[in-house]
Amino acid sequence: MYLQAGAGLRISETLAFTTDCVRSDFLRVRRQVSAKAHRDDCKTRFIPLKHRAEGEYRDVPLPAFLSEEIDMHLREWGTVTTAGMEVLFTPRDRGKGTMPTANTYAYHFRKALKAAGIVKPDGSPKYTPHGLRHFFASTALAHGIPIHEVSRWLGHKSIKTTVDVYGHLVPASWGRCRTVMQTALRPGSPTA
Repeated sequence: MYLQAGAGLRISETLAFTTDCVRSDFLRVRRQVSAKAHRDDCKTRFIPLKHRAEGEYRDVPLPAFLSEEIDMHLREWGTVTTAGMEVLFTPRDRGKGTMPTANTYAYHFRKALKAAGIVKPDGSPKYTPHGLRHFFASTALAHGIPIHEVSRWLGHKSIKTTVDVYGHLVPASWGRCRTVMQTALRPGSPTA
């Protein structure tokens, strides 16, 4: 959950999170879990990132709280070696498949929300796992982080995707532009 809300990872990227993704002040997102990773006959459990070729990655800032959460998870749960990788999130019970997928994660996410009573009036879950990724993007943009940086961190193929989904959250630039131009062209005169 924190990898999605604190770093904007997709579900499949979160499930493929390995110890080699952690750097001192950023995460290096390298892979995602295949939609067939839960099957015993799956030959490729980890696949390249969406819109990326094999071996390509993206770096995302690592807030201190998220580093602490990762360390706490490792102390409490450790890792499980899957396909030669030290994965943080895998089924620990027999008969639960080899790897969780985005579908199994979403199922358990909805189940947890219902159990916690976080539901709409019709009884359906109030949130989706993808909403955590939206939280990351919208919070960053609402606090003035440049949209091209957020787009890169999210791994969008094009900044157009980010603008289309989140552009309305970029703080109003009209007033800032007026002030900047006034100061640049008429220094010392009132900006209002």
